[in-house]
Amino acid sequence: MTLILEFLTIPFFVAIALVGIHAYLGIHVLSRNIIFVDLALAQISALGATVAYMLGYQPQSLSAYAYSLTFTIIGAALLSFTRKWTGRVSQETFIGIIYVVSAATAYLLVDRSPQGAEYIKQILVGSILTATSEDLFKVVVLYSAIGLLHWLLRKYFFIASFQPEEAEKIGMRLWFWDFLFYVSFGVVVTSSVAIAGVLLVFSILIVPATIGTLYSTKLLSKLLIGWGAGLIASCLGLGASYVWDLPTGAAMVCAFGFTLALSALVKPFFLNHTQDYQALFNRSLSLLSTALISLMLVSGLWLVINPHADQPLLDGLELFQPQIRNLFLNQEEKNILTDASVSSEYLRSQMASLDQKEQESRWLGEGMTDEELRTLASYTLSFQEMDKGEQFVQKSMRDKARDRQRWIIGIPAIGLAIAYLLWQIAAKVSQ
Repeated sequence: MTLILEFLTIPFFVAIALVGIHAYLGIHVLSRNIIFVDLALAQISALGATVAYMLGYQPQSLSAYAYSLTFTIIGAALLSFTRKWTGRVSQETFIGIIYVVSAATAYLLVDRSPQGAEYIKQILVGSILTATSEDLFKVVVLYSAIGLLHWLLRKYFFIASFQPEEAEKIGMRLWFWDFLFYVSFGVVVTSSVAIAGVLLVFSILIVPATIGTLYSTKLLSKLLIGWGAGLIASCLGLGASYVWDLPTGAAMVCAFGFTLALSALVKPFFLNHTQDYQALFNRSLSLLSTALISLMLVSGLWLVINPHADQPLLDGLELFQPQIRNLFLNQEEKNILTDASVSSEYLRSQMASLDQKEQESRWLGEGMTDEELRTLASYTLSFQEMDKGEQFVQKSMRDKARDRQRWIIGIPAIGLAIAYLLWQIAAKVSQ
């Protein structure tokens, strides 16, 4: 437990700092209806870092940060005028174009780089696990300064974000406050992307703010709820990445998505009236039953039309209950299928053992001789070929079962599904 705490403490506090500033900025973003502005600014920042990388600067160096910040400020200037450009075309359209062009330009720059793919991956998912105490100190100081700026000028930022029509009536220079907002936002994003990557920064910006807005209309309540949700999602993502050895950035993005989905699902339970609960329950039950019956209808039709193709519904059921397939095989076919499955598992374990041996020789510095490498490659190739043969046998047995299932399962499933859907239609017509 002590080792886990030592390993995750700094990344956790960095995540708290990210959630703290981004949840607040995300509320502004949602109010302005510019959901993808974070992606646009993050991608512009990444473009600046890419230019620095192609010029020979280290990704985490001060020069790379300066390039990112410069590009971000230019992007902020462009974005500050997008409100005036909106007429027949929404502001989000221009933001999307800026993002796409920035992403394409960055890709063109690294296309010929030997480590271009790895660099793009780093920009997208980041490496929050490698954050140091120095990184934590920098972001806390920077985010505190940006937060103080927004607190001192909150009156103007709030009017620009929440009451733009009022701002125009009182003669505010809206473009100036938009520019100042985007610059401060861009400074935060530039620092955040360098640590956490584009995808995680976008999730931290939008998801907590969305959850807060989902549950409240008051700014303070939105912030508190968003901070709480962001804290929970960060814990889930970091914990999952450590326990299951997953890429941390991607795991945290999925954790934020899961937290949002769960928040949306439990939201109806906060309704005030019993009749609202009952109506919601009835609608949910009706939708769920219709979705399941529709899935059964499609699966039945696909089984009858092409029984030898992949059958996702049947495959999923047979994964947990292999007897569903065995019911449609005779004893000889069952024995063949069992032997092939056991043999395939053995061959895969042997390939995993050989792969582990090769990795250990590489990482532990105990190099293998050319003869050992050739022998290892030969064994691996042989195991792979044998495994393909066993998989072919398994597929043949599965096809035999599918030929029988198409009539015994497929046809009745189609009939039941059609009867249920017709009954639903008739019930609605009679109301």
